[in-house]
Amino acid sequence: MSNASVWRPMAQNIEFDALESNANAVIAVADTVRTTLGPKGLDKLLIDQAMNRHVSNDGVTILLSLKTIHPVARMVVEIAERQEQLVGDGTTTAVVMAAEMVKEGKRLIKELGVHPTKVVEGIESGVHYACELLERAARRITVDGVELEHVVNTSLASKLDGKRLASLVIHAIRSVNHNALHNGSYDFDRSIKVVRRMNVDDKVVSGLILERGRLDRDLPPEVRDARILLCRLDLKPVKESWLKGNSRYEDILTMEKDRVAKAKEMVDAMLATGANVILIASPEIDDAVENLLISRRVFGALISTDEIEHVARYTGAKPVRIMDDLRQDALGHADRVYEDEDNSIIYIEGGKNRNIVTIVVSGTTKETSLERWRAARDGVNAAEAALNKGIVAGGGAAELHVIDKMKGLKLKGLEQVGVDVVAAALESIMRQILTNAGFNGLEKVMTAKALPDTFGIDINTGEPIDMMEAGVLDPLLVKTTALKAAGEIAKAVLRIDRNLAAEDLSQQALSESKR
Repeated sequence: MSNASVWRPMAQNIEFDALESNANAVIAVADTVRTTLGPKGLDKLLIDQAMNRHVSNDGVTILLSLKTIHPVARMVVEIAERQEQLVGDGTTTAVVMAAEMVKEGKRLIKELGVHPTKVVEGIESGVHYACELLERAARRITVDGVELEHVVNTSLASKLDGKRLASLVIHAIRSVNHNALHNGSYDFDRSIKVVRRMNVDDKVVSGLILERGRLDRDLPPEVRDARILLCRLDLKPVKESWLKGNSRYEDILTMEKDRVAKAKEMVDAMLATGANVILIASPEIDDAVENLLISRRVFGALISTDEIEHVARYTGAKPVRIMDDLRQDALGHADRVYEDEDNSIIYIEGGKNRNIVTIVVSGTTKETSLERWRAARDGVNAAEAALNKGIVAGGGAAELHVIDKMKGLKLKGLEQVGVDVVAAALESIMRQILTNAGFNGLEKVMTAKALPDTFGIDINTGEPIDMMEAGVLDPLLVKTTALKAAGEIAKAVLRIDRNLAAEDLSQQALSESKR
């Protein structure tokens, strides 16, 4: 028997072992979150190493909490995280569709002997064509239309206090309205801030809220006609490590005097601009600087780098990074800055850009406030995506009714089977939503396939329903981005014919060198 005839089945076994392992990893990740999909999806109890507990049905939160070891599983989590960053929703949808594509692709490769390249090429064409069909079916909506309310309500249907949060999100969006338009697209990150506080009523505030208190209780709690300095200076002119590194008393004394002198110089320069509110976003602040600000009764607070952009946009302040930037034209302005001492939060009202609002979400516990905060952000992101790119029928109806139209895509030879892989993924969304609602998902999907384009199945009654008329609407962008993400995962996994660790490569190189 020749070496070639022995090697071929061995190589095939290695290929199938890698495919099986990688496919199982993707399916295992999907199984973790698939039961959360839809309004009647279930929650997960997340427990970290410190035994902190958190209940959530947010796909990306669950995925990021997984301590995944398998490299392909980690890849799935990373792509889901990117989906969250791009559109803020649809991570569970992306992962469920990816698992379906991988499972169907594996069947074609292992059982029917289709070459992975042909499957991958078909998936790529199928995903592209399906996205085109979804775009053709999409409808545009406006800020004032009732469709916006339906989109937000659909997005938050499975979330904790979803209806209450949806009303807050819609109120906030309509408060900023067309002023959130930038270069022809809505960008609510620039005009809507979401904060969470325990024991504070849910509300929408015109202005900004900073989740922190003043530097010291002796500072004035309120400033009217605020002139705001955004400070990013290095407020630690003499580092403690320098003092510790010197053993000579004279050197330490000299450096200490220099520290106090530099602190006074910086504070004098900041106040010379006319600022009566100083918001500090420096990595460190010297005790001498802090004490001088307190002694001069200047309203001061430490803020995070995430809050700098909002404060700058709302008040017109220019972040100061070097001493030469300390000029009067760097100041921002607001009608009023004050602290809610009971809850240690700072309000900034009446800034130069008055079309910025803050949504405050509360919770009886830290975990519930965090979950409600995530839900509110999801609602804002869903609304933004819907306004920018349009909406399609929800509940898996848009994906399901694309399948029949995909028959119009004619590919060469075996590439056509890749389209069937995409079709299986599109069908899986409605099937999973209905399964999570307690129905026989497969049976109901078969019923829905015979219905008109916008029809699906009512998750409460199990009867056919027009999703558009019922107000079950999803943003087009969420659907297309999730489908593309799922296709990326499937193509990457199906093309891997062997998993190699660093040791394997070393052994292979050693064996080849001995030949």
